[in-house]
Amino acid sequence: MSDEIRNSERVESGGTAPVQRRWLSLDSWAVLLALAAAALVKLHILNTVKW
Repeated sequence: MSDEIRNSERVESGGTAPVQRRWLSLDSWAVLLALAAAALVKLHILNTVKW
């Protein structure tokens, strides 16, 4: 369904929209950044805890 929306937007705008999404949306980048931050925090905690 999202592909249909993207295709219809391209057809309607004629491919001349000022901002075209090339790879990932801003939401996707935010999710990836949050996951990376959580992984770094987990590694930091695991490295500092003395078992």
